[in-house]
Amino acid sequence: MRRRLLGLAFILAALSGAAWADDYVTATDAARRGDFAASFRLLKPLAEKGDARAQAELGSLYLMGKGAPADPREAVKWFRLAADHGNAAAQSNLGTMYLEGQVVQRDYKEAMKWSLLAAGQGVAAAQMNVASMFVEGSGVPQDYREAAKWVRLAAEQGDPEAQLNLGTMYATGQGVDQDFLRGYMWTHLALEQPALGMGESEKKSVNELSTKTLAAEDVPKAEALVRKCRESKYKNCD
Repeated sequence: MRRRLLGLAFILAALSGAAWADDYVTATDAARRGDFAASFRLLKPLAEKGDARAQAELGSLYLMGKGAPADPREAVKWFRLAADHGNAAAQSNLGTMYLEGQVVQRDYKEAMKWSLLAAGQGVAAAQMNVASMFVEGSGVPQDYREAAKWVRLAAEQGDPEAQLNLGTMYATGQGVDQDFLRGYMWTHLALEQPALGMGESEKKSVNELSTKTLAAEDVPKAEALVRKCRESKYKNCD
């Protein structure tokens, strides 16, 4: 299971009132245009005033060296400030950094702390981090069923890597009762998504392996499950 640092999230919410809200929107617009220098100039004073969204975005700019020279330690500083204010993206990034030992010393306790906070706010990458720690027994007792719970939450948000992992778990009976129909379903839902980042030949191989787990008469049943789950936006997949 891959762990991921969240990039520039730039979530646009309904903003009103304070002038700095306008600056935040202007900063996100600049980043979308690729003008990271302008985005950095607008985000820095907002972050210094305590805007958690700006702090999280500023951390991302420092981490990736966009709009300013790359400075991972400065990135961690701003991520931590934002995370302490409850920003989910910053919490997820901190969790990944502690899990991988990036910039900070590897610390599974801190990794789980921040990942759980972000996972509880619905961040799929953090949910997958939590799952990976339970699969590997990193700082916690190995627990495949607990891992499967978090993988499912991410899969139901449409995360293709989580869907592929959940399909494998059903096919192998790891953390869930073995169910080839649902293994096929989650695997094929993942394969439909370009964001999976898998080449066509690799997708074909995975598809063939998944199909081989089913008897011929079960393929239509599995396809019906795929359609039902897809049409419900992954909410009706039982």
